[in-house]
Amino acid sequence: MKNRSQGPSLYFATDKNIFDALNQRKIDNDTIMRLFEERNIVVSQKTPREDLARYFARLTHDFEDHRRIAARLGIVARREKITAMEVAGINESDALTLAVSKLKDEHESLGDVVQVTREGENVTVTLEYSTVDYSRTEMSQVQRRDGIIEFIKTDDGYTIRSSQNEHIVGIRDGLLERIEKATNEPIKKSVVSLVEIGSATLRSKFFYDLMNEMPDFKCIDVLTIYVYKPKPIMELDGADSVDSSAEHETHVEKVSMRGVGVSDSEMLQVLTADDYYITKVVWTTSKVLSTGAVYEVEAAFEDPRECTGFSFILSGVYAVEGGIVSTRKRTPHSAEVDVISKAVDMHSRSLVAKLREAAKE
Repeated sequence: MKNRSQGPSLYFATDKNIFDALNQRKIDNDTIMRLFEERNIVVSQKTPREDLARYFARLTHDFEDHRRIAARLGIVARREKITAMEVAGINESDALTLAVSKLKDEHESLGDVVQVTREGENVTVTLEYSTVDYSRTEMSQVQRRDGIIEFIKTDDGYTIRSSQNEHIVGIRDGLLERIEKATNEPIKKSVVSLVEIGSATLRSKFFYDLMNEMPDFKCIDVLTIYVYKPKPIMELDGADSVDSSAEHETHVEKVSMRGVGVSDSEMLQVLTADDYYITKVVWTTSKVLSTGAVYEVEAAFEDPRECTGFSFILSGVYAVEGGIVSTRKRTPHSAEVDVISKAVDMHSRSLVAKLREAAKE
């Protein structure tokens, strides 16, 4: 059991919590004025923020006051990265339907919002849930999050795409366990991972080929590259002794590079020659037979040492305006996300298979 580094949360917001919350930048003047107006109190806009917060903190507060302040302090929801898994052995769609139905009932009883949509044999589960971050101030500890789990039918089973976070991945794995118990058939899982490939050159090659050889797409520019070199694990000389001289050696573990044409930079060549390998990239790409939009894609391994937890995201789209690619990045449409996700997922799997053969040789 992990030790909790913060918490637990307060059950009731104290006057100090209210005072601290109202002095944060995310609380605008209109919100403070509205709080006073609801109490038939007229205040001047020239009154210092701290004085208003101190006075309001001494008043009686209810649930609606706390909710309104907490909503202002909430984190703006960001689209999360996508992780994918190939699953073979799910041959009965009824077992999947039953497992999803039980999941929906359980989470809705906890106050979550669960939506299930079905298109043929494909199933999509969208969840809206709450998380608690004890490291934040009391008024903003509870945050609303969204997550998605997609079951896409394939010839051998399903491709499962889900949001890359611990909560959603745990729900996904729980669904698979239920299906496996219901069908009494083993489920074979396959994920994109380079844990079996120890060569730094081959690990970097994975990302080079991912960007430059994705079918039907052409790489335009590489914007960001993260390289990593794990710190050597010190070996024990005896039962309780460690080579102390290695503890104080200088070691740069991570290096990030941003700019234009980063993949061709001399700095990257120097680093990769010193056994650094790529663990995360951001690049722009577009379809080969099209002069249309430019897509900004990000791909990375969550665990850089083992190269596991592969995820990707279409972070933005540069649309074409008047025959010229716009410099403003917009939020991608769902159809664009689906196209890029499918292309990155399929290409990454084929690359891993090739690299594993190359590693054997």
